[in-house]
Amino acid sequence: MNINDFEADFDDKILARGSDYYRSGSVLTLEYDGEEWVADVEGSEDYTVTVMLADNGEILDSTCDCPYYWGQYCKHQAAVFYALQKELRSGKTPAKAGKKKKLEDILKTLDKQALLTIILEFANRDKRIKEELLLRYAEKEDIEKSARGVIQSAINAAERGGFVEYNDTRRALAGADTVLQMIDDQIESGDIFKAISLSIIVLEEMLNLYDYCDDSDGHLSSTIDEAIEKIDTALDDSLDLEDKDSRRIFEIIFNHAIDSLYNNWTDWRVDLLYTTTPLCGNRANRDKIEQYISEWKSTKTSSWSSIYESRKLQKLQLSIIKMYDGKPAAEAYMEEHLENSDFRDTMIQNAISGGQYAKALNLCLEGEQKDSDHAGLVNKWKQYRYEIYEKTEDARAQKCLALEFALKGDFEYFKKLKALYTQDEWPVILQDVLEKTASKSSGVYVEILIHENLKSLLLEYCKINTRAIVANYPHLLPEYKNDIGVIFVKYITESAVHADNRSRYRDVCGIIKHYKKACGSSAADELRDQLSAKHAKRPAFLDELRKI
Repeated sequence: MNINDFEADFDDKILARGSDYYRSGSVLTLEYDGEEWVADVEGSEDYTVTVMLADNGEILDSTCDCPYYWGQYCKHQAAVFYALQKELRSGKTPAKAGKKKKLEDILKTLDKQALLTIILEFANRDKRIKEELLLRYAEKEDIEKSARGVIQSAINAAERGGFVEYNDTRRALAGADTVLQMIDDQIESGDIFKAISLSIIVLEEMLNLYDYCDDSDGHLSSTIDEAIEKIDTALDDSLDLEDKDSRRIFEIIFNHAIDSLYNNWTDWRVDLLYTTTPLCGNRANRDKIEQYISEWKSTKTSSWSSIYESRKLQKLQLSIIKMYDGKPAAEAYMEEHLENSDFRDTMIQNAISGGQYAKALNLCLEGEQKDSDHAGLVNKWKQYRYEIYEKTEDARAQKCLALEFALKGDFEYFKKLKALYTQDEWPVILQDVLEKTASKSSGVYVEILIHENLKSLLLEYCKINTRAIVANYPHLLPEYKNDIGVIFVKYITESAVHADNRSRYRDVCGIIKHYKKACGSSAADELRDQLSAKHAKRPAFLDELRKI
């Protein structure tokens, strides 16, 4: 990609946003340091873009420290590329930026009073700086209040009209990130109570933020997950706590977890309750959490969300039983609650690994019947059943089940099915499978044709489903080269008619490149010329065609 015509290689939306940034003056600085160009771009935050150019303008490398991950280049880079175009076309020789003094070196030359004046000036100018300083150097009893202030200051700074937009979410979370770092210090110093209190403050503020924040990227969710992980980490060594401390910490976490704040957040509520498992060696703590699980089950409804939460709580109960009552008690609990598919899964695996094939088979068959309304679960139980048939060498049962899977589109089971028949038996079975899968136009039908080297049938399929030629032409060469060309031309010309923007024009040109590989350069050039003549009034399409 060259700086002189980089636009052709950019996504249209990103290019348009970059152009807006450039025209609005968001490229604050642009300097050459002797090796690469460095620019500061103003956005939701200030970002730094670097660009390394060859003498001919080719872009050798470019980076931006913004959080854009969906493509190779972001809008900030596009804005800088526009600025670079203007700079280079001006004909000026880029001046090497002078070496700037480091801030650290400058501050070292100042006396205490000057430093104090600077700190107070910036703290009074920016409430967030003030809040973070108060948090970092607060007295122990003021830390929680300061932590909440830091979090809320960052949110307020990012909020616009009562809402935090997608591009501002990271700014809104800056205060929470600061507090999460402080929690690590509390954990390291052994202050479990303070670490947990600060984590809960983060959780409260973040869950409240959810009501007026766009979390499309999941940054807010990740912050909540991290706060819960901090509690879990803080409790790693909690087995050594005295009973009164264990009870107090348990009450703090438990009461927070059952708060109405989590009524719509089952996973986080249960994750919080999970963190208390190491505290359940205290009988009073265990009784309280088991009473909560029992009372919750007695009030549950038949809704999906209720069933989901019930299963999560069952797994919590199981983790407590495993930790304090041992493996036999845990297995007995799972046996009593096989309506939980995770428990059934574990019991089947345990039975298979222990050679208890009859027990495993019964669990599978019972699961298929009870979960008949859930296709995914039924499929899982059948896969386990096939594994049991393999281990017990029940070939007849394997054939029936492998055929069922193959007809539903599972190519791996088609291969298993073939391995169960002799070379003489297979043609009849294959014909039956082809007839039943062809009528569904399923993907497995094409996979079978390729696997069995049935080129004539694959060609007929591609004639009907022309778009399939792109993926399958290599399997038709060299015997059907002319037929491949006819199908490609039909598919490309039809696609060109319906293409109505640059992205779709590029898609058409991508197909032409495959056509070129399949049928040669001259055929592709001829088709390109025909399309150029036919679509002469589409300059963007012509531009893309010229790039082939």
